[in-house]
Amino acid sequence: MEKISVFDYIDTACNVLDEHSVGFSHAADRLTEYLQSTFGVLDATVAITSRIKSRDSLKEKILRNSLYKDHPAERIVFEMHDIIGVRLECRFFRDERFLYDKIRETFCVDVGDGFFSPVGKKAVRLKLDTPQPERQKNGFDIYRIDGSVTYAGEVYKFELQIKSLVNTFWSEIEHKLIYKNIRYSPADAFMKELLNSIHEELSSVDHQLNLIFDRLNGNSVENQEAALESMLTLGLNDVYSAVLRSRMGIDISITDYSEAIVYYLLKGSTYVEEMSGAGIKDLIESSLRHAAPAGNANNNYSGLLISLLNWMRTLDYGTIPIGETLNIKQPHAVHKEVSDVFLNNINSDFYLNTFFHILFSLERGSDDDDFADYIRYYADRILDGKTQEQVYRTIARLYSVPAHLLPLEKTIKMLVEIR
Repeated sequence: MEKISVFDYIDTACNVLDEHSVGFSHAADRLTEYLQSTFGVLDATVAITSRIKSRDSLKEKILRNSLYKDHPAERIVFEMHDIIGVRLECRFFRDERFLYDKIRETFCVDVGDGFFSPVGKKAVRLKLDTPQPERQKNGFDIYRIDGSVTYAGEVYKFELQIKSLVNTFWSEIEHKLIYKNIRYSPADAFMKELLNSIHEELSSVDHQLNLIFDRLNGNSVENQEAALESMLTLGLNDVYSAVLRSRMGIDISITDYSEAIVYYLLKGSTYVEEMSGAGIKDLIESSLRHAAPAGNANNNYSGLLISLLNWMRTLDYGTIPIGETLNIKQPHAVHKEVSDVFLNNINSDFYLNTFFHILFSLERGSDDDDFADYIRYYADRILDGKTQEQVYRTIARLYSVPAHLLPLEKTIKMLVEIR
């Protein structure tokens, strides 16, 4: 049976994309390099990234928007406004407007049809005659600007987005819940309510991060470390609460667990140590005390703070298997009785199970390795420096602790005090 013509159209469009992949890549690189040299030096900027639509994304968009009716297959990839996507990532909501204003200041030469270029850089154009931010179909605002870049005589279109860290979280969650999930429609009432709830939660994260970030100026190293701990706790708590709500459909408080995870990340995590030979806390102290200009650690600290936020942003929150069993092997070279307490309860207590799902999503090793590292850290904290008799008493008390309280800081501190 013969296929309808749209499939030939899609095959041709994909082949054109493949044939010109080098040109698209060079154009995207040229554009990114220019934006990096112009806006990457601004304090508000976290990262500037670009991507070219994949074959699957191209097929999906052609069918979803019936683009095969608008342009010849040989030209559709050159006419598609977002065949190249560029993202200017910044810290907070307020920075989105700041960067947009900087773009308008830079792209100040009117080249016609609503497009503007920088002085002496007519190869790069942005369409700045439309109001920004624009309202999306989901009801939320976004800074999204059409543009073009000329490379080797060919004009390549692109879409520039300006997004804060929190808005990047949000768009990735929405993409995974809606556009990558054929069971749901953007018009589904439950999904709309769920997405609105997550957006409100993330908006509060942005506000909290602003408050903490603004209060860093003039603080001591110790206070800045405390601020980092508070910031990460707030961020983890709100983001993972939203993930839990999307999975469970109910609000669940995990504040104490977020605090315990952050304390572990800063004091015992192998995340940075494996790459640099130093823990996160050691790197913070070193960078604050030695790398920053004399008498002013805040500028360097800001960079470190944003790098940690960016690390959290790259995590794939949509794949965390909340509620599923964990198959953890008994680790070697760790305190077996401490390990047994956790293994005996890890799949029977919801909060303990959730704690380790979150922890494993943040760490870089396998679940077995991350569990062994955590037990080693836990045992060292509650048993280090104690006599054999004190160790016996501590382990006995550990076995009586309710499973959901095991990883909490207040429990660990209580066990540390046993003599």
